[in-house]
Amino acid sequence: MRKTMVLTLLAATSFGLVTVGQAHAATASYTTTFKYVDATTNKTLKTVKTTGSKNKTYTYKPVAIKYYATPAKLSYKVTKASTITLKVKATYRKATIKYVDRYNNATIKTATTKMVPVGKTASFTPVSVSGYQVTSTATKKLANVKLDSTVTFTYDKLFKLTQNMVAMDTKKSLGTSSQTVKRGQTVTLTPKLVADYVTPPVQKIQVNKDTTATFNYQRLYNVTINSVGSDGAKLGSTNQAVQQGKSVTVTPKAYPGYATPISQKVAPTKDMMVTLTYPKFYTVNVVEKAADGTVLATRSMQGQAGKSVQVTPAAHSGYVTPASQMVDEAGTVTLLYQVDQTNQDEAYDRLIASVDNQDQAKAALAAYKSDYSQAKSLSAYQAAQQTISSMTLTELGGQAMRVVDSYDSDDLIAGTEIGATDATMVDGVDDTYTAYFAAGDYFWVVNQTTKQGAWVKSDLLTTDDVRNGEKYTYESSIHIDQQGTQVSNLGHLANYDVQFGIDGDPDEAIVKVVFARNATTQSDSSKVIMQDGNFVINNGPKVMFSSDSDEIWTADKAFYTLTFTMDAEDASLLETHTSYIGYGFGTSASFLVELTSGDAANKIAAA
Repeated sequence: MRKTMVLTLLAATSFGLVTVGQAHAATASYTTTFKYVDATTNKTLKTVKTTGSKNKTYTYKPVAIKYYATPAKLSYKVTKASTITLKVKATYRKATIKYVDRYNNATIKTATTKMVPVGKTASFTPVSVSGYQVTSTATKKLANVKLDSTVTFTYDKLFKLTQNMVAMDTKKSLGTSSQTVKRGQTVTLTPKLVADYVTPPVQKIQVNKDTTATFNYQRLYNVTINSVGSDGAKLGSTNQAVQQGKSVTVTPKAYPGYATPISQKVAPTKDMMVTLTYPKFYTVNVVEKAADGTVLATRSMQGQAGKSVQVTPAAHSGYVTPASQMVDEAGTVTLLYQVDQTNQDEAYDRLIASVDNQDQAKAALAAYKSDYSQAKSLSAYQAAQQTISSMTLTELGGQAMRVVDSYDSDDLIAGTEIGATDATMVDGVDDTYTAYFAAGDYFWVVNQTTKQGAWVKSDLLTTDDVRNGEKYTYESSIHIDQQGTQVSNLGHLANYDVQFGIDGDPDEAIVKVVFARNATTQSDSSKVIMQDGNFVINNGPKVMFSSDSDEIWTADKAFYTLTFTMDAEDASLLETHTSYIGYGFGTSASFLVELTSGDAANKIAAA
């Protein structure tokens, strides 16, 4: 049940009370409290107390509160002490404007207030604060204001960032500049360009207080490089900037016709000049030439003025490399190459050593030796060496021959080399030729009339009707001493040869007797074991022929040869008569060797 409060209205007082009804005798009094409450926030705005008599009714006129609407009068009855709440509506609301540092939220300016009609929209703009920069200059608005509100503007603290440029060579300032920077901001500082100084690198600075950034400028020195030839010619000039405290390698530029000098390292302390001297080149033309005039190679090389240059010959196959030469001026150097004739006689010497009659072999090969020994060109030398290397000599033993019937000596095609026609065999048709060697289809022969030798085609010569050149080898009999005792301890007669037509003379012959020393015979080169050979052909007790040999042999030989020259007629007696060879061992003893008398059955070899 709602309690009905009877307000006793007293006479008008300063509290706005009005008394209603007739006064009575003194009665009990009670305090009535009027409580003004914000109708929106329930915040108590004001309280007013008044005293009234019990059971009396009063009229209350509310007081006015700034920025609120005043309620209408009301009646109330006092029954006891009580509180009457008056909800009043605000007509304005307070807007508080704050100014704070964004970094730490500290107040940087006293806050201001502004009353804003309820339900309306209010706009606010930031104000300037010394040493600060508002984070945003945008206007802030409070729309449809119903309550007290706060508008906060944030500011950044401003610091001074100074850029100082210092010359490191003088330690003096080259200039300064400054700017205002917000707290915490990172600033990229790009140094200014200053003539004759190295621009230092960019700096990044985070600013949280007044800051000075120092840029150190290193001095740039100008190095002038002058290039001058050794002949005084000015070749060029360049400039190079070098930083203070640094060194630089001056690398010379190349100029045609001049030698490039070595690099130089400089560390300037001021602007300076460097002179580079270039030695002038001189050109040497090199001609590598064979002895026959064939140019093997040409080239050019350069030398430096004041210096000698070594001309080193290149190697060319088949030629002897000449010695190097030193040259100290321009010109042409001719290097002469001789054909490399090392071991040139190797094939020649092999052929000579392969035959017994070496004198005739040298005559037969004389033209071939001249070909390679006097060759001027490599091709001629190689061809001559190829020819003699491929030759072989077969000994013919001085066989007597004549020109075949269809030719005479005037028609004979002959040469100092096989196949050549540079030798003329002249004289009569009865000339006799002695053949010494065969090489392929050719014979090396000597005309016994003119004594001229040449190579002649073998089919132009014949041995028909020429006994000269016949050669027979006979067996030998036992060895006996003059008392008839067989001797075999010192040596034995191996065989003997009879050859007719020696040196082209059909009336002459030789008998060559070969002795073999027994292997058991002690060799002593100081001991004479055979001397005073004597050849005898007997017809019974009659001596048909006798010939002596003055050859002396010593014990250091394994074979001993006695050669006896006789008429062909006497030599023919060997086929029908017994013959002996007498010889001495040591200095006194005499021995005989009986040669088997020869008929055709006794010949063991014939050539």
